[in-house]
Amino acid sequence: MLVVMSVLTQIVLALAAIAGQVALAQDDNSVLEIDVPSGLATRRLLPDVYGYSIEPIWVNTFASTPKTAKLLQTIADVTGVPPPIRVGGTTADQTYIFPRLNSTNASMAALPKLPDANRLEITPGWFRTWGKYFPEGTRLIYTLNLAANESQWANAVAQAEAAWAGLGEDLAMFELGNEIDHFINKGWRGSDWGVETYSEQFRNLTGQITASDWYKQASTPPKFQAAVFADPPWVSDQQDEVDDFDIRNLTRDGGGGLAATERDIIGSYATHLYPQSTCDAARWQRMRLDLLSDHTTLWRNVSQYALEAEAADKAGATLVMGETNSVSCGGRSGISDTFGAALWGVDYVLMDASIGVSKTYFHLGAQSEYSSFTPLAYEYKNESLTAGIRPGWYAHYFLAKVVASTSDDEEEELGVAGIPSANSSSLSGYAVYSRNADEEQALKKLVFLDMGVWNGTEGLSNPSTLSVTDGEIFSEGERPTRQLRVATSWAPGLQVRVSRLAGPGTNAKSEITVSGVSFDPETGDKIGEDEEEALTVGENGIVEFEVDRAQGILLQVSDNPESEGDDPEQVGESGAIVTKSVSAWAGLAMGIFSGFALVL
Repeated sequence: MLVVMSVLTQIVLALAAIAGQVALAQDDNSVLEIDVPSGLATRRLLPDVYGYSIEPIWVNTFASTPKTAKLLQTIADVTGVPPPIRVGGTTADQTYIFPRLNSTNASMAALPKLPDANRLEITPGWFRTWGKYFPEGTRLIYTLNLAANESQWANAVAQAEAAWAGLGEDLAMFELGNEIDHFINKGWRGSDWGVETYSEQFRNLTGQITASDWYKQASTPPKFQAAVFADPPWVSDQQDEVDDFDIRNLTRDGGGGLAATERDIIGSYATHLYPQSTCDAARWQRMRLDLLSDHTTLWRNVSQYALEAEAADKAGATLVMGETNSVSCGGRSGISDTFGAALWGVDYVLMDASIGVSKTYFHLGAQSEYSSFTPLAYEYKNESLTAGIRPGWYAHYFLAKVVASTSDDEEEELGVAGIPSANSSSLSGYAVYSRNADEEQALKKLVFLDMGVWNGTEGLSNPSTLSVTDGEIFSEGERPTRQLRVATSWAPGLQVRVSRLAGPGTNAKSEITVSGVSFDPETGDKIGEDEEEALTVGENGIVEFEVDRAQGILLQVSDNPESEGDDPEQVGESGAIVTKSVSAWAGLAMGIFSGFALVL
């Protein structure tokens, strides 16, 4: 196992880094010195750290064209494993199964019609309509209807059996209900609804499922993803409900929660987070793109989950961010569909992983403003929108390169840690290490994100997003660039490959690339080949490079020191050898803790 950083250490490093923001050079013409300390404690970085959560009423729409499967396979080709898929969301607790439907739909009826459906009726055959759509090896999570308990969850028990029959061993886990800490507000539970009552009902329903013949006969039956809480632990409960729903209470022995007897069937615990919201007028007024792409604000959001992750670890499972995105209630165009949101997404996933939140699932709706890609054209808010790909997808493709294996060793594990000296509102940095079967850990990759705001005049429109939100406020002058000089443990002369996540500006909705690669918005086909730059490590392990404001960069050492890059052009004063770039020097992005305000 990779070294696990204690929560106390995490918090101390975070506070020290935030306190040290003033020490970071703000002059874009200066050289910013960054040190990657030896012995940084890491948390495991999984190859499928980035997943998707799909609202049940939309899963058939995403599966209706080859594009979604093609995009997911593109990730699998890089990482070696497809992204995990969770089919769940608000309509999961409004889904009912019947032997047949009294309609023209053979397997699914959304009532009223999409996109306004708040009830989903399915037959057992529904699961087969999308179960084999996703790339081979995709791990699926399906959310059962916990709300409807009039008949001792007969509806959920029937769904579980049908899901197993239709999905088979691709079905890795069940969830029981979605955002169950909001059940009182929705009228689905009474005033006594809390951890103790939830745990009793969890045992009741899981007991029925695990006692089923099909479950007993399965060689690898699905486990359960417990909790599925909406409210962050440090935010006062928003629904005037019993406010004891957190992972620590749920896993505390003797506290009425899920004790040791449930460990064998719980695969993970899930929480949800949306930092901004369109759900009501008050929060609508507080939404801002510059808050979303602020690393310090992101840390304020994510750091809440450090103790939750620790509690899950002690309970023998792991914590995941089971549903998330930039802005709740569908997103907001002009924020969710911008390059700034893409940079935030990279920072968010790596920050989650660095504190022990093992996977992050971004929510998708076929007509949602926050979706990274949309499968079909549709009419929305008086505009005709096309099927398309938004900047968020490029964050995923960039992260695939970050989490990809660094060797042919099947037992290799990657671990990630935040870099304390690369941590401010506009700068974020992460170190990625590998550990082999011999327990040897080595620095393999560095990620820097420049989270500074730069609103450009290009790439403002995207036909799959609302044109009314195309950028109108622009930054003055030329786009700033600054120099980074990073002290590493890498040996002088070692070759370093450079990949960049680049866009015309924080406000851009299109013209995003990862090392020159883009994707056809209609088909999902990859366009172009990687145009990676090359650096050579200088004396004392120094690597030096330029970065533009609002960009992301990945540095990774090559297994063969002479296999990558051009011949050196010059040697800097620091001893860093600066080499000719395969593509033009696009700015690098650095940001170790970008984020936004707590959900209020």
